[in-house]
Amino acid sequence: MAPAPTGFSFSTPSGGSPFSFAPQSQKPPASGPSTFPLGSSSSFAAKPSAPASNQDADGMDEDEAIEDGEDEDEVETCYLQPAAYPKGEKKKWKASGRTISATVSPAGGEIASWVTKKPASNPNEPSQLSSTSLSISDRTIFFTSLSSLPNSLIQLYTESHLLFTSLQQIVAESHSRRLPSVGMEKIAEAWDRRGNLVGVESLLGPPDAETIMHMRRLADLYLDQLAELKGNQDVDVELRTRFTAFYNILNLAEVLYLPVDGKGEGLVGEELLDWVNDVDPAPDNSQGNDIMSTKNPWDHPSFFPYVSRCILRGFHLPAASFLRSLTNHSYTPISRLASLLAQHLSIIPRSTEERWRVDLEFLQAHKQWLAKFRAELASFTGGRGRGKWFEVDTYRAWESDFRIVVELMEGKPTRILEEASDWREALGAWGTLVDVDMRRDHLPEVMAMILDKIPVDTTLQEDAIQSALCSAEIIKALMGCYDLDIWLSAHLGDLLDKLELVPDDEQRFEIPLRDYFLLEYAEILQNNPKYSAFWRVICDYLNYAGQEGRNRLKSHIMRISISLDSTQKGKTKQIDSQTAINQDEGMDVEEEGESKEIQEAVRLLDEVRAACGEFKLEEEFKMISQILAGKLIRIGEYGMAASMSMMAGDGWALSRIAETILDAYISDGDEEFLRLVDTLPPTLLSEAPTALAELQSQLDPSSGLPDLPATSALSIFASRLTFLSEFRDYLLFLTQGARDRAASKLVGLLTSGIAPVGIWAVLLVESVTLLEDSEILFSSNETFELLRVLEEVKSNATFAPSDYLLQLIQYLQQISKSKTDQAENSQKGMKIGFEEGWKKLDEVRLALARNLARALVGGFDSPF
Repeated sequence: MAPAPTGFSFSTPSGGSPFSFAPQSQKPPASGPSTFPLGSSSSFAAKPSAPASNQDADGMDEDEAIEDGEDEDEVETCYLQPAAYPKGEKKKWKASGRTISATVSPAGGEIASWVTKKPASNPNEPSQLSSTSLSISDRTIFFTSLSSLPNSLIQLYTESHLLFTSLQQIVAESHSRRLPSVGMEKIAEAWDRRGNLVGVESLLGPPDAETIMHMRRLADLYLDQLAELKGNQDVDVELRTRFTAFYNILNLAEVLYLPVDGKGEGLVGEELLDWVNDVDPAPDNSQGNDIMSTKNPWDHPSFFPYVSRCILRGFHLPAASFLRSLTNHSYTPISRLASLLAQHLSIIPRSTEERWRVDLEFLQAHKQWLAKFRAELASFTGGRGRGKWFEVDTYRAWESDFRIVVELMEGKPTRILEEASDWREALGAWGTLVDVDMRRDHLPEVMAMILDKIPVDTTLQEDAIQSALCSAEIIKALMGCYDLDIWLSAHLGDLLDKLELVPDDEQRFEIPLRDYFLLEYAEILQNNPKYSAFWRVICDYLNYAGQEGRNRLKSHIMRISISLDSTQKGKTKQIDSQTAINQDEGMDVEEEGESKEIQEAVRLLDEVRAACGEFKLEEEFKMISQILAGKLIRIGEYGMAASMSMMAGDGWALSRIAETILDAYISDGDEEFLRLVDTLPPTLLSEAPTALAELQSQLDPSSGLPDLPATSALSIFASRLTFLSEFRDYLLFLTQGARDRAASKLVGLLTSGIAPVGIWAVLLVESVTLLEDSEILFSSNETFELLRVLEEVKSNATFAPSDYLLQLIQYLQQISKSKTDQAENSQKGMKIGFEEGWKKLDEVRLALARNLARALVGGFDSPF
């Protein structure tokens, strides 16, 4: 009779969750796995994930690293190279007055250690060194990484991330598919005990069978990855052992909680037996071959124990083959009984046979087989009791061996528990010999009976986790996984949480246990020195770790290092270092390296932008763009800075870039100006006039003020960029000899209102050469407009000379730089500079008057 179901039901009961687990009392620790505390010596309380090298950090022998009576077996020493002293010179090194100092990086777990003076015994006396002759310099710094990950773990973490995200998508699609079946009344009533509206997913219950089947396929992919790693001989032995433990635990969880049919209503005995044989293969084939190679196999002391082990492990045909060897025995009752047992053992029904259409057919067949077996056995024994099966005294001792085989075939619980080597073997045999109708619901009660006779060795962490899974003690199993490895607890906890098997204890846990494991796992990746390779992986884990994960995601995405500004410094350094050897060759090499660095930085930036869009972190990406734009502006990369400012929607930064480029024209001339303008995104310049026209169309006719609350920044950067675009065209027209088009463009710059007031005087001075051209390039109307602008500049410069004439003075200084000494020119002072500016404006007035006269007399645009 099967025990009552308790805890593994996959069918939906009338009330509550279909997984009726009792609340657990285990509580997660306050922090993650043990770290590596740095004490006064180089020994660490926990084992580093990657040993550094061959010498201990303070140059001491390993026996001296044990202090305060610590057990040597419990201390792991960190070794570094090169050695602080040659082997055998420890005392000499210590007597020299030296010791080791160290500091731990606040992020990443790296440790820097170095040789230093040992503090003097008298604090009033300075530290002294008795010898300066050592194997290494006192300035040598050792760098140690205790958080580094081997390549095999990096492979697992990277590949399993794809399966993790796929699982989230599968469950999300399942929720969206099932949501229409949830009424609005249920949603309105879905409040938790804290008064918060819970997600509607909690109203759906456990996933449906189709979703569980998809989840099992993903679990199979997890197992495939682990199988590849645990079978790779290039992986460290210790790591392969860990991967094997991961595989066994995850495989058991799949068997118990992710059934093939998605419902878990089928028999589970054969699946558990297969898992047991995979975890702990037995019996040994070589031993069986050794037994059968003897003249009389039954004389081998391991003959019957081997047969019993085969029956417990489900290898019925090999056991029958062994028993058939007894047909050659000289004593007829033994050969007859062995033949009888072998015959029935070879035809024992198995639930995995394809001939059974439903479980009921198998159960009936097994019942009939057992009844027939007992009937024929009773016919053989003739009703004789214990110790009377064989009449000859010589062979009566054989009865106990045969009785063990018989009782195993009959599935007697006491015999199974006596013969099983551990609880796993007993559980595997229970579902195929004792209770062939065993379902997943029965496991907790079955485990209670087994563990009462065969306790679990709690010192074996893997066994404790497996027994907890079989006993439906989910919290205990996950906490054991957490102690074993955070990767396992994070991913197994995610799978079990999707099945709603992880209880939410709000009184003890501030966040769900699944989210806690995911956050701890993400922190492990963040602390790794190569975490930049995991940044996108970390984003996904944090995004799916509840509200706390979302908060950490925002902080994490802001701290991704995008080195758009690092190449400029490297370029300068490379050119300087190569100047004395071969400047051209050095520049070529650096430009090639710089191009690769820029491409990599731009690629990373695109990935960050895509991630921010996917995770709805638009504001965070704007802040990232603003920070990058500020760095690029400081190093003069205005084109890329403008792109970043556009992404950030930062009009003020774009205006600052435009004004900086315009200042470059004032101080460095038109060539530098054109170079800087060409670095700006073409679309930015081409769309600026259109954007400015749209802003101007939004002016309030009555007040003349913009309607938009933030148009000040928008209009400023649009007008500034429009001016840069138009002024660039003006300079290009001059260069190409199209002076008439340059004149028209100059008038437009001064009359459209897009030019900053500071450059008006510069543009007026620029017009002098065009005004005095042999051809009349300005009409009388255009000349009148220029005169109006000139009068406005002169009148305003009287009250604010710095605003209207300062850039003109700088422009004149730049022009005269090649004719006069710059130092001498700087000594003239601002007063002399302003006088030169007033003179230039008078020259502009004279040129305008001449052009106006020519335009009127020559009939060009004559009003008469």
